[in-house]
Amino acid sequence: MERIMLYVEDTPGMATAAAWSLRLAKGMSCRLFALSVVDPDAPRRQDSQTSDAEERAWSQLYEVEDDAFQKNVRISLLLETGEPLQRLISLSTSYDAELIVASADCRLTCSELVRQSNRPVVFVK
Repeated sequence: MERIMLYVEDTPGMATAAAWSLRLAKGMSCRLFALSVVDPDAPRRQDSQTSDAEERAWSQLYEVEDDAFQKNVRISLLLETGEPLQRLISLSTSYDAELIVASADCRLTCSELVRQSNRPVVFVK
């Protein structure tokens, strides 16, 4: 395995899913793609071109990146807009990820992700 796609979302189980993904990536010398998807209709701040949702997403991605650097894991951060399930499936194919990892408490419909993805999916609890 060379590439893992981690779906990053603000949920209580996200830290556990990220830690698990980083251990796997380190053990297998894989690149980790950390993906967060925000709603394109999220309200923009008056003083900025970004939304609060984008700011929170970047903050979460940077936390995963910091942990990856400490563990010497190659990582790429991806922030996308759109429908989360479709963006995750599309990007996991585009980046040729061999595994998708998400927190078991993510807001995606788990059965739909498994059904629509042509990649193995692991939900970390």
